[in-house]
Amino acid sequence: MTYDDDTNALFERVLEALARAAGDQAKLEDLLAAFPPDIRAMAVIHGLLTADTSLRNTLTAGEIAQRDSALAGRAALKLARIADQIEAAMPEARQPVRLSEMALDRDKN
Repeated sequence: MTYDDDTNALFERVLEALARAAGDQAKLEDLLAAFPPDIRAMAVIHGLLTADTSLRNTLTAGEIAQRDSALAGRAALKLARIADQIEAAMPEARQPVRLSEMALDRDKN
Protein backbone atom coordinates (compact mmCIF):
# COMPACT_ATOMS: atom_id res chain seq x y z
CA MET A 1 0.00 0.00 0.00
CA THR A 2 1.07 3.55 -0.62
CA TYR A 3 0.95 6.38 1.87
CA ASP A 4 -2.26 7.67 0.24
CA ASP A 5 -3.85 4.21 0.34
CA ASP A 6 -2.91 3.80 4.00
CA THR A 7 -4.17 7.30 4.79
CA ASN A 8 -7.50 6.67 3.06
CA ALA A 9 -7.91 3.29 4.76
CA LEU A 10 -7.21 4.83 8.16
CA PHE A 11 -9.63 7.69 7.43
CA GLU A 12 -12.35 5.11 6.68
CA ARG A 13 -11.59 3.30 9.94
CA VAL A 14 -11.78 6.57 11.86
CA LEU A 15 -15.14 7.43 10.28
CA GLU A 16 -16.43 3.97 11.17
CA ALA A 17 -15.24 4.35 14.77
CA LEU A 18 -16.92 7.75 15.03
CA ALA A 19 -20.20 6.31 13.77
CA ARG A 20 -20.00 3.33 16.15
CA ALA A 21 -19.16 5.58 19.10
CA ALA A 22 -22.40 7.53 18.53
CA GLY A 23 -21.10 10.61 20.31
CA ASP A 24 -19.63 8.74 23.29
CA GLN A 25 -16.04 9.87 23.97
CA ALA A 26 -15.19 6.82 26.11
CA LYS A 27 -16.49 4.42 23.45
CA LEU A 28 -14.46 6.20 20.76
CA GLU A 29 -11.34 5.93 22.90
CA ASP A 30 -12.00 2.19 23.33
CA LEU A 31 -12.45 1.79 19.57
CA LEU A 32 -9.25 3.74 18.82
CA ALA A 33 -7.38 1.68 21.43
CA ALA A 34 -8.35 -1.44 19.46
CA PHE A 35 -6.57 -0.13 16.33
CA PRO A 36 -3.26 -1.91 15.59
CA PRO A 37 -0.68 -0.70 18.13
CA ASP A 38 1.90 0.26 15.50
CA ILE A 39 -0.28 2.96 13.90
CA ARG A 40 1.36 6.34 14.27
CA ALA A 41 -0.50 8.67 16.65
CA MET A 42 -0.09 11.55 14.19
CA ALA A 43 -1.80 9.48 11.48
CA VAL A 44 -4.81 8.91 13.74
CA ILE A 45 -4.89 12.60 14.68
CA HIS A 46 -4.75 13.43 10.96
CA GLY A 47 -7.65 11.03 10.33
CA LEU A 48 -9.71 12.57 13.12
CA LEU A 49 -9.12 16.13 11.94
CA THR A 50 -9.93 15.14 8.35
CA ALA A 51 -13.14 13.51 9.57
CA ASP A 52 -13.98 16.63 11.59
CA THR A 53 -13.55 18.85 8.55
CA SER A 54 -15.36 16.47 6.20
CA LEU A 55 -18.32 16.09 8.53
CA ARG A 56 -18.61 19.84 9.07
CA ASN A 57 -18.51 20.49 5.33
CA THR A 58 -20.91 17.78 4.24
CA LEU A 59 -23.98 18.89 2.32
CA THR A 60 -26.21 16.93 4.68
CA ALA A 61 -24.80 18.38 7.88
CA GLY A 62 -27.37 17.19 10.35
CA GLU A 63 -27.30 16.47 14.05
CA ILE A 64 -25.35 13.21 13.68
CA ALA A 65 -22.68 14.79 11.46
CA GLN A 66 -22.30 17.67 13.92
CA ARG A 67 -22.08 15.25 16.86
CA ASP A 68 -19.44 13.11 15.15
CA SER A 69 -17.51 16.18 13.97
CA ALA A 70 -17.33 17.56 17.50
CA LEU A 71 -16.29 14.15 18.84
CA ALA A 72 -13.53 13.88 16.22
CA GLY A 73 -12.18 17.31 17.14
CA ARG A 74 -12.16 16.53 20.86
CA ALA A 75 -10.46 13.17 20.29
CA ALA A 76 -7.80 14.71 18.03
CA LEU A 77 -7.05 17.36 20.63
CA LYS A 78 -6.75 14.75 23.39
CA LEU A 79 -4.44 12.54 21.29
CA ALA A 80 -2.29 15.52 20.32
CA ARG A 81 -1.95 16.52 23.99
CA ILE A 82 -0.95 12.98 25.01
CA ALA A 83 1.54 12.66 22.12
CA ASP A 84 3.03 16.02 23.03
CA GLN A 85 3.43 14.94 26.67
CA ILE A 86 5.11 11.69 25.64
CA GLU A 87 7.54 13.48 23.31
CA ALA A 88 8.34 16.08 25.97
CA ALA A 89 8.94 13.46 28.66
CA MET A 90 11.20 11.28 26.51
CA PRO A 91 12.83 13.48 23.86
CA GLU A 92 15.86 11.24 23.47
CA ALA A 93 13.70 8.22 22.61
CA ARG A 94 11.57 9.93 19.99
CA GLN A 95 12.23 11.44 16.59
CA PRO A 96 9.36 13.89 16.23
CA VAL A 97 8.76 15.81 13.06
CA ARG A 98 9.90 19.39 13.54
CA LEU A 99 8.19 22.42 12.05
CA SER A 100 11.43 23.23 10.25
CA GLU A 101 11.08 19.94 8.36
CA MET A 102 7.56 20.74 7.17
CA ALA A 103 8.45 23.55 4.72
CA LEU A 104 5.59 25.70 5.99
CA ASP A 105 7.09 28.72 4.26
CA ARG A 106 7.25 27.07 0.82
CA ASP A 107 4.47 29.34 -0.54
CA LYS A 108 6.61 32.42 0.10
CA ASN A 109 8.92 31.68 -2.86
